[in-house]
Amino acid sequence: MKYKDLSKILLDPHNIEKNIDLLKRLHEVNAPDSVIEQFYIDHNANSRFLDLYGALSLHDLKWELVEFDTTRFLQIGSNASFPDFLDEVSEDASYFEEVGEDVIDCRESVLNHWKTHGTWLTPPIFLDANVLGGKSSIPHLVEGHSRVGCLLGIQKYRIIPLADKHKVYWGYIHKDT
Repeated sequence: MKYKDLSKILLDPHNIEKNIDLLKRLHEVNAPDSVIEQFYIDHNANSRFLDLYGALSLHDLKWELVEFDTTRFLQIGSNASFPDFLDEVSEDASYFEEVGEDVIDCRESVLNHWKTHGTWLTPPIFLDANVLGGKSSIPHLVEGHSRVGCLLGIQKYRIIPLADKHKVYWGYIHKDT
């Protein structure tokens, strides 16, 4: 099954658990629930995602929950689904003196998690850039631009202490040898 085929599956917009089960059971999609929700369900009809990821074979993708050092996020550059938005979000932190902690997040639970743990609540989704024809081991940000942009801004403007490591979902193509 290709990523572009997801948009042809009738999904219930009000029942994420049912959708995840449907994709796993009937379509043999093998990915963490959070990846299925954030990447396969939430954006399966997004034209940008279809352009970038439409030809990906979901059955060839392998997923791991891994940790990146904070400095690894500096490698992203324009290697993201929406690089301009990533830059915009990261620069929101420059308004910390005027806006306060809302530059991190206006939701109290999310803000408190950042302040307590120095990282996000939900891991963002990355692909090894070689999946898309780029250089291996370079992170390509698929989903989580607000989270990663926030981290980059917090780091750049030193708003709060950050954790040394941050969990992410890492997708790659496993080649059998």
